[in-house]
Amino acid sequence: MSGIVLKNICKQYDKEHYAVKNFNLDIHDKEFIIFVGPSGCGKSTTLRMIAGLEEISDGELWIDGELCNYYEPKDRGLSMVFQNYALYPNMTVYGNLAYALRIRKVPKKEIKEKVHQVAKVLEIEQLLDRKPSALSGGQKQRVAIGSAIIRKPKAFLMDEPLSNLDAKLRAQMRIELAKLHRELGTTMIYVTHDQTEAMTLGTRIVVMKDGVVQQVESPANIYNNPRNQFVAGFIGSPSMNFFDAYVGEEEGRTTLYLGGTELGKKFYVDGSRGQILKEQESGKKVVLGIRPEDIWEYEDAVHRGFDETSVNIVETVTAREMLGAEVILYFDAQNKSHAVRLRPDNQTRTGQEIQLYFDPEKIHVFDKETGENLFYREEISL
Repeated sequence: MSGIVLKNICKQYDKEHYAVKNFNLDIHDKEFIIFVGPSGCGKSTTLRMIAGLEEISDGELWIDGELCNYYEPKDRGLSMVFQNYALYPNMTVYGNLAYALRIRKVPKKEIKEKVHQVAKVLEIEQLLDRKPSALSGGQKQRVAIGSAIIRKPKAFLMDEPLSNLDAKLRAQMRIELAKLHRELGTTMIYVTHDQTEAMTLGTRIVVMKDGVVQQVESPANIYNNPRNQFVAGFIGSPSMNFFDAYVGEEEGRTTLYLGGTELGKKFYVDGSRGQILKEQESGKKVVLGIRPEDIWEYEDAVHRGFDETSVNIVETVTAREMLGAEVILYFDAQNKSHAVRLRPDNQTRTGQEIQLYFDPEKIHVFDKETGENLFYREEISL
């Protein structure tokens, strides 16, 4: 298969409202592509346009080198796995798996071989005689995936297939899906609002907002090199901390004043990043972003060599979460709650003060008006 290409794809319901606008993406053979974003961002609509379940208002959809805008769903060579499993309740697991082959007049002997082959891959051989009502949520999802696999499609389309499962089962199924993708070597396009699924499954992630693609890159690049403030805030848990800041200068060093004025807490930015801020944003208000794991206590800051960058960053802990392998501390600043991720041996309690140091190589600074990341770098390898 040569891949799936979307060129300026749009879904327009009226003159004012676009569900999807100018969507461009080249999906390579054997990729695991993730569409992620908040509810209503257009990710499921895009998937349904690829499947042929939604009409394309404008743009071109190419599948395996053919323009497929007006192809019927059955003629596109794709298989779709839905959130609600879409199994036939009156059929056994065997019947559900065999159905797609029966309507294509595949010989019974071949159907039997393929059903048992797929059941073995998905470890559901012992369930072939049961009906869907006798299956758990995870077992139903395996059967639904099996019904898609058995056709050997050009690509699998998955619309939030794990959202009905509990947290433990979702984690197990993520591992199974990743393993399945490696074994089958087939293109997968997967829609989710769960960033954990996006980060762990995707070879590339498509982040969407209000029908518009915000960024398309590998999970590592999306996390470490977000294009804008929306992507930075959407990906990550706890999410990135954002502070209003003012760009100034002290003793020849570019200085970020937290709070948007030249008073109070401040943070020095040296090197190339400091130069970018000095040249582009001097005297302006910006948004400083930093992830919880990139904020440290004094001893760690000394060890890493940036103990002199943060000045007077002392905060009162408002909440504490002990998660076994780490501690999350929360503090309030600028009328927002912020988080810092620390080692599990940290003993700071709620109500106590903690002095914090920001890693200058891990900060992000966003334009106050456009939200664009001033430190974004094209096509880096992380």
